Amino acid sequence: MKIKFGSYLTATVFLIACCGCINHDSTVYTNPDRVKVAFENESAGRIFYETLSKTSPTPNRRESNTSIEIPVVFSHHSHVVEGENVAFNNAVKQCDTNQDGIITETEARIFAEQRQKSPH
Repeated sequence: MKIKFGSYLTATVFLIACCGCINHDSTVYTNPDRVKVAFENESAGRIFYETLSKTSPTPNRRESNTSIEIPVVFSHHSHVVEGENVAFNNAVKQCDTNQDGIITETEARIFAEQRQKSPH
């Protein structure tokens, strides 16, 4: 009986030692092209860009980490970093309320007021 138990124990230890851990680490940088936008006048562009520079999210807000692990057998870590164009595109989408590709001075002022109340 001791021989069988010893054999099983040895086989188990051998299998664990030979069993490798599957690791997968990845970092993905996403930075889509900027959407094309025009401004009604210089004032609209100035208001939009000033508001965007004052209220754009900090870099760590544009990162996400995902980890999946099964101890000894499998681990997967994913890190996604969004570029500056993501924040710009979201701001244009929020500012250009009628989605015509032209930001008017009125839209820019409304955008600035909204961002001052709730910057995101």
